[in-house]
Amino acid sequence: AAGRHTNQEHNGGLTSRMPILTLRMAPKKKAKISEEAKNVEKDEAEDKEVDDDHEDESSSEEEEDEEDLDGSSDDDSDEEILVDFEFMDPKETDFLGLKALLGNYLDGALFNSSELCDAIIAQNTVGTVLKAQGAGDEVDPIAVMSVMNLQRRKEMKWMQETIEYLKKNCPKDLKDQFEALLGEEGVGLIINERVINVPQETAQPLVNLLFDEISNATEDEPTEELRESFKFKKYILLTRTFLEEDAEPAGVGGGKRKRDAATEMVYPRPEDQFFHKVSKMSFQWKSRELGENDDVDSIKPMRVCMVVDANSVPQVRKQVKEMFTG
Repeated sequence: AAGRHTNQEHNGGLTSRMPILTLRMAPKKKAKISEEAKNVEKDEAEDKEVDDDHEDESSSEEEEDEEDLDGSSDDDSDEEILVDFEFMDPKETDFLGLKALLGNYLDGALFNSSELCDAIIAQNTVGTVLKAQGAGDEVDPIAVMSVMNLQRRKEMKWMQETIEYLKKNCPKDLKDQFEALLGEEGVGLIINERVINVPQETAQPLVNLLFDEISNATEDEPTEELRESFKFKKYILLTRTFLEEDAEPAGVGGGKRKRDAATEMVYPRPEDQFFHKVSKMSFQWKSRELGENDDVDSIKPMRVCMVVDANSVPQVRKQVKEMFTG
């Protein structure tokens, strides 16, 4: 894939050996998100939880193997573990894993997720899936980051459904501006999904790979049409955040759509806070109700749409780097 080639040659061509991020992680380590927010996202995840109903001594050996991605387990061991994360090109074998990962992309609304997964896999020169601990092709991805050109994909059902979903949730005073943007050339929709316990440190390589590959694709794609399709001027991001119960959602009920109380906003994916900060337009709305989750009453799940100029991306990349390297 563009941006990830090594100097190794295979069958007369370059192989794409993915970079590997090795993290030293303690079982007790927590991501920078409140426990209430974690519980909300866990309720949204599909088929990502392991049910432990037996706590007697005879099952202790099995419980030791049932660790979360962040290394946590049911015992009290503080021993650190090393976890390798591989950043790979999307492949056909990732289809079912991507479908599970993207099933809630539109907050529970039905859409043609299979078509989206096919598009991500077909566009493997730009886009990355993340896998854990040298799992290889046979194991489902735990994260995906890609981008799709709105005009190039406008006839696809999943894109039409995504656009309608965004337009439905756009406030009236931004609707004309947002709909005009949807008709412009050079607009990319960034697809960015992860399971809840993926370490935040993976954000920097995911972001870097995406934008490095976009840059390379403008020169390396085989046709002029494809090269032009990656010359983005603006990006649209659909993501999720969490808002404190007593905080007034910025951008809801009129007025400017800016973050008046950023300290009350929780971003599960760390790069989103920097995209949000530089966004030229953003709006948010309450996520679907989560039913009987009395333990998360203090925090509200939100969905956010933001529009970011391509010339602001270097600033975002710099801030993400500084977040993890100081």
